[in-house]
Amino acid sequence: MRPREGDAVTAVFVPRAEWGALPSQGPSTDITPGRGGVTVHHVGPSPTARRDHADCAGQVRAIQRQHMDGNGWADIAYTCLVCVHGRVFEGRGPWVRTAANGTAAGNQDWYAVCGLTGGSPSGYDTVTDALLDAFRWSTGWLRDSGGAGAGINRHGDHIVTQCPGGLSPYVLNGSLEPGSGPRDRAGTWPFPFGRGTAGRGTAAGTAGTAGTGGW
Repeated sequence: MRPREGDAVTAVFVPRAEWGALPSQGPSTDITPGRGGVTVHHVGPSPTARRDHADCAGQVRAIQRQHMDGNGWADIAYTCLVCVHGRVFEGRGPWVRTAANGTAAGNQDWYAVCGLTGGSPSGYDTVTDALLDAFRWSTGWLRDSGGAGAGINRHGDHIVTQCPGGLSPYVLNGSLEPGSGPRDRAGTWPFPFGRGTAGRGTAAGTAGTAGTGGW
């Protein structure tokens, strides 16, 4: 994907008020992120990245509506969400328990950052440098402002799921570590999943069943 108008050169933070978030219904703040870190997610098994950044805020609003109205959750499940144009959309934010990681321990000890991408091995959204920079920025922010531990792992390290799909190689090769520089994609996916297999840190808790929506 070539850079388009609206693409960020470096990550740009988008607060809740700017993307039009609904008010949170008070999720728990009783968390211990220093024992874990950041878990990486994607949207699902179909390509979903928006070509034009003007459409990304609407995508985030739709995810929040599904999580709150469809699932009955207190807010959008993720700590933040990042798009292929290099924006970081504030979700629940630091020091708030997620509803995304699939286990009690996973939500207790790990933040959740969702890439606004999707697909399968036969066709995945283009992973842009701007997206990777937004992941790095989010991880650094959650360490600096949210007490996140040094771990970076995948949703599939908590439960049985292929999430985060085509983002897995970047977790495993260290490309999402803040300060890691330009992307360095090593190999292709699918990669094996399982608790503790992530390149940085290990997933807490026991494996569960795959959630609806798969990845």
